[in-house]
Amino acid sequence: MSTDASSGTAAGESPGPRGPAGVRVWIGYAWLSLSLLAAYWVAAGHALTQAVIFTGSSLAAVVAILAGIRLNRPTSPGAWYLLAAGQAVYLLGGVCWYVVAAAQGRPTMFPSPATEIYLASYVLNGLALVQLIRARRAGGDWSALLDALIVTVAFTSAYFVLVVAPLLTTSELSRYGQLLAGLYPFLDMIFLMLAVRLFLGVGRSRRALVPLAAWAAALLLADLVYGLEQVRGVGDDGDWPFYGYLVSFLFVGVAALHPAMRDVTAHREEAGTAGRARLAALALCGLAVPALVVDSVRQGQQIEPIVLACASAVMFVLLMLRVGDLLRKIVAAGRREQARLQQFLEAIPIGVDVRDAGTGRSVYANQVAGQILGYEPGRVHSPAQLPHLYTTGTGEPYPPDRLPVTQARQGHVAAVEDMEVERDAQRRQLRVVATPIRDGERVSYVLTAFADITAERRMAEELRQLAVIDELTGVNNRRGFLLAARQELALAEQARRPGVLLFVDLDGLKIINDTYGHGVGDHALESTSKLLQANIRRRDVLGRIGGDEFCVLLTEAGRISDVDLWTGRLRERVSRHNETSRQPYRLALTVGATFIDQGAPNTIEDLIARADAAMYQAREQHNGQDFQGPVRILRLIQDTRPTGAP
Repeated sequence: MSTDASSGTAAGESPGPRGPAGVRVWIGYAWLSLSLLAAYWVAAGHALTQAVIFTGSSLAAVVAILAGIRLNRPTSPGAWYLLAAGQAVYLLGGVCWYVVAAAQGRPTMFPSPATEIYLASYVLNGLALVQLIRARRAGGDWSALLDALIVTVAFTSAYFVLVVAPLLTTSELSRYGQLLAGLYPFLDMIFLMLAVRLFLGVGRSRRALVPLAAWAAALLLADLVYGLEQVRGVGDDGDWPFYGYLVSFLFVGVAALHPAMRDVTAHREEAGTAGRARLAALALCGLAVPALVVDSVRQGQQIEPIVLACASAVMFVLLMLRVGDLLRKIVAAGRREQARLQQFLEAIPIGVDVRDAGTGRSVYANQVAGQILGYEPGRVHSPAQLPHLYTTGTGEPYPPDRLPVTQARQGHVAAVEDMEVERDAQRRQLRVVATPIRDGERVSYVLTAFADITAERRMAEELRQLAVIDELTGVNNRRGFLLAARQELALAEQARRPGVLLFVDLDGLKIINDTYGHGVGDHALESTSKLLQANIRRRDVLGRIGGDEFCVLLTEAGRISDVDLWTGRLRERVSRHNETSRQPYRLALTVGATFIDQGAPNTIEDLIARADAAMYQAREQHNGQDFQGPVRILRLIQDTRPTGAP
């Protein structure tokens, strides 16, 4: 059966009256208790009536706790049953101590046969608080316990001076009475410590603990006032302490009936450092005991200074432990933040290297940094000694003065993308950014972030290839040819080098496609591009600029003889291909050529247009130049062709 962690109830059961019904129950009980308290005040002077009202209010508290357990179904019902048992025993003590005395027409007395019954109720209430604390306690956190002990020592010291010492020195009490007089404050001390411990470790459920805190406070204050009255011999039945006990009955019933009682143990305590108000209260508690010591010495007391001196020593130890606990938590919080930051830095997919700006020594480097570089950068004490770093495309070691970390140590943000690292006998390209971390005006640290962009560069090159390379033939497409040809043409004009543009057309491609299919036509285009590639030099530019049209820019040819030589080699290659090929077609090419005019501006578009015109003229002249064989050519000769051309 699944359970609801927030309410501690089974999934198939009713979680209790969280809504208006639950509110009406505890408010109704509060009005009943207030009515009994008012009736107690009205019945002043009628001892038996007051005693009956007192025990009736105590009985209502017991019934309220049992009803609250049934209605709200807390996650730790055992603690609340102990609390109900404690109140039931307290009820029994009230009957024996208060009602019997009133029925006999005599005042209550201390000690009495009911004293031991009251002691048992304190034990049961203390066990109930222990159960609540155990159900809520966050393991390993002793702050709330230390704070509770500090408050308890301060309260007990004052209680000892005001109540216990006078009771121990009075001659009106028997030895047993003096023992009980000392035992009650001790139990009050334990009860106070547990109540403060429970409330100081509230976490997210402070609202749920307010009624319990009010119950404990009312009970302890009533005991304190009752003890003072016993010391002074001025106490009467129905005095202010009795109203304090009635208020405690009110709050313990509200604590059980209020729907928030489920939250008392539903939420775990939250460990944390104390706030200013809490620390100020602890400081006042620490000053209380020395103040009592000074006062007792000034009045010439003999027993109190000894007891209070011991209490001062205990208080000093507790305060030192609390200070140590605070420091431990501050250090632990700093370490948690550092660990969290390192988690973030380890999770990001880039290398991070933090170095001291003054010495250059590594302060922190994440694991990704070692994976990218192939070694641990933290083991290299100086950035200039980082090995295996090269300038992209040159193979030269990267200059130390150009390292981004060197520039960042001088206070500048630096970024480079021309760095390579050699890892596993391969060069990996890096993007590196270094940022100075300042402490005021001074650069304290340098954070360097770097990423392996080899795959990114490879993808960019692939995208570039897709943009400028013809997918079928593997040579430049029209866009790629124009870009490369413009660049070579500009260089040729600067160096006044000659050049020739050839426009090559694959004859009969439409017939091949129609007769044998487009697959065979694609094979013819591939064969043509391979033959052209084999016939050019490294600096020449080749591209397929149309369906069956290719262009070749010869960057080192400037005479008709150079074109004839190139055409002759191409004719031999095509003839050899036709003789050895098993394809059903025979390749035939028509070429138009034009020379680069160094005396006038040349655009690649003009050169293509002239060579295209020459190619069409060669095709139309059946008995023109070079009509024999698989390659025919027409050379378009300009009057402004390079000097030395025939």
